[in-house]
Amino acid sequence: MRNLKPVTVTLALLAAAPASAQYRTLDDHFAPPRFTSRADWEARAAYLREHVLASAGLLPMPPKTPLNPVVFDETTHDGYSVSKVYFESLPGFYVTGNLYKPAGEGPFPAVLSPHGHWAYGRLENSATGSLPGRGINLARLGMVVFMPDMVGYNDSRQLPHTFGGKRESLWGLSLAGLQLWNNIRGLDFLQSLPYVRKDALGATGASGGGSQTFLLAAVDERVAVSVPVNMISLHMQGGCLCENMPGLRLDTTNVEIAAAIAPRPLLMVSATGDWTRDTLEKEYPAVRAIYALLGAEDRVSAVRFTAEHNYNKDSREAMYAWIARWLQGAPAQPRLEERAFSVDRLQDLLVFHGRALPEGALTPDAITAGWIGAARQQLTATPLSVRASALRHALAFAAERAVTPGGAGAAAPGAAAPGAAARAPARRRPAVLIAGDVGGAGDALRAAGFTVRPIAFAAFDAEAAARIKHFDTYNRTPASQRVADIVSALRAEPNAVLVAAGDEALAGALASAIAPPRLAVLDVKGFDAGRDEEFVARVYIPGLRRAGDFWTAADLAPGRLVIHGAGEGFDGTGARIHRSALSAADIVALVREEAKRPLR
Repeated sequence: MRNLKPVTVTLALLAAAPASAQYRTLDDHFAPPRFTSRADWEARAAYLREHVLASAGLLPMPPKTPLNPVVFDETTHDGYSVSKVYFESLPGFYVTGNLYKPAGEGPFPAVLSPHGHWAYGRLENSATGSLPGRGINLARLGMVVFMPDMVGYNDSRQLPHTFGGKRESLWGLSLAGLQLWNNIRGLDFLQSLPYVRKDALGATGASGGGSQTFLLAAVDERVAVSVPVNMISLHMQGGCLCENMPGLRLDTTNVEIAAAIAPRPLLMVSATGDWTRDTLEKEYPAVRAIYALLGAEDRVSAVRFTAEHNYNKDSREAMYAWIARWLQGAPAQPRLEERAFSVDRLQDLLVFHGRALPEGALTPDAITAGWIGAARQQLTATPLSVRASALRHALAFAAERAVTPGGAGAAAPGAAAPGAAARAPARRRPAVLIAGDVGGAGDALRAAGFTVRPIAFAAFDAEAAARIKHFDTYNRTPASQRVADIVSALRAEPNAVLVAAGDEALAGALASAIAPPRLAVLDVKGFDAGRDEEFVARVYIPGLRRAGDFWTAADLAPGRLVIHGAGEGFDGTGARIHRSALSAADIVALVREEAKRPLR
């Protein structure tokens, strides 16, 4: 991960910004988060935990299917043994890695230890980072260690480390989200071992493995202690696809996400030679202040070494001491000395060296199809409250229910302030907001005596967006921005009727879930809500289909949506559906009828 030329911004950009403003990037410089009360932080932390899950496609949480673990080829050494492991995190998709176990019967604490972007993955053994070395030494200290492959590394052969695309993102399936799921299942695997203490689990990794560590610790309370190494920064958020779930960082940074583990113990390890060089002066004080609000200052610490980007011996020795303190009750000390170790041959650690993948291992297309099929089935049994939360996260409005850095009630990116509707005057005869090419409907409504106002939409700079790495992780998509613009207009004109056509009508249906209009008459121009290809082309918003898209939106605005010019797939949404497009006279009649009703 390289550190690009930084652009100085502040968290004030979380609110609406002019179209000419710089888009957010992974290399922006952000101000440290500041919270003044425990209640404010706890509200924000709850949002962050849910947001990470939603961005990873894990809201609702997928069912935990049988792991079917296989542990084999155990090799015994002085004070520890190492085995090969594979299990199914999803049916037909295998997580692979090595299991380091102390000598004896246990029960032992356990540590999940994901690797980063080392040339040899979990098998890297160099001065800057020996992954087998940390597995061996943790095992000699009396801890079980599972060290899984990142997707596409070593024995993880089913998917490349470039896996994913827009269709997958619609359904919440991404490389970063899949790795988070694999790590959650890794904890399940550790807890299934009879010699592991189920209440004493830790996590540690460096670089990309550090990202995996704090993302896991944020969402899974089973992680009792976390040591993310050389990753938590206010000016570099993670350069790889596997660290950038779509939508994840529209309004937050790694510092906040890592702090979401509080008050569970956290050690922040940094280096002078990478983007964590300012940790002791910037990131750590901000995180420590959060721990102070919770009365847990003794549970957070930070250390910095003079080194390039690493998980070297110094960093490992600081980690050993911290994890031993909190998982084994060892005395507090700055480091535990690492014993010399010898690493097994690569072929003796590889899970599938000279072996075929297990029977039933799926292809990439089959993995995607299986995920989408399971998501469709799960949505039918998912409560509306959960679908609604997932949709609000996909549309970048979930933060409104929590405190954001800088004060309560800050709006989601590109949105009007939540209190805007309460400040605007209410009308019994509704104004009509127009979006898209509605033909003669606008003139006909004016002739009928209605106040008609067009909605202004922010311009999208496609050329500038194309230059931003992982744009969708840090910024709204064009379709998402259209939703935000319509929400702002509806909040500024409460009790309005929305009349929209084309892609603006699709955005209007989704906006109605956030700021329900009095009535929305939406010409979707033949959109087929059953085809992923149409979502990609006309209303691409990551996580949208995983959240139930128009079905969920209609359920959140009951009786308010009239969808005409509808293609297939809209049946059963709870909206009033017309296959053919309504005429201008039809639209005027609907608005007149609505104007006669009492205010909702």
